[in-house]
Amino acid sequence: MPLKRHSPLLTRWLPLACLAIAVGLAFSALGDKVLDFRFRQQSRATLLKLQRALQDYHVAEETYPRKTPMTGAELVRFLTETGHLKTPPLNPWTRQPYPVGDPTGSDGIRYRTDEFAETYSLESLRRDLAAEAFEWQLDSTIHQSLE
Repeated sequence: MPLKRHSPLLTRWLPLACLAIAVGLAFSALGDKVLDFRFRQQSRATLLKLQRALQDYHVAEETYPRKTPMTGAELVRFLTETGHLKTPPLNPWTRQPYPVGDPTGSDGIRYRTDEFAETYSLESLRRDLAAEAFEWQLDSTIHQSLE
């Protein structure tokens, strides 16, 4: 019984199509890793800039901002208006500077203080804004550094 021959088109292009799909999947996974890395770096830089401004505020006022909780946008606006933050940091989720005049919108940075405004906590959610899944945590007592 003679062997059935496949079309030359099928034998030539099928392996190339499979290879192209595999390469596409690999680049897709790599792209997500790059985005996660960039997000982690930017959210870290943003939290550190906010931490420095909060420390400057604390030195001047001998307390932390009393309004609690605040989003990242609200905190940026407050610290800018009080003169402790010269330029707004980049919003890690949009990669645009926080708009000083508009503290609305969703971001994943949360600021909280105690009832006497003696301590604070800053938290940054993950890139997908999953609730209670923190990328970074800073506060004035336990997590004072991101190192």
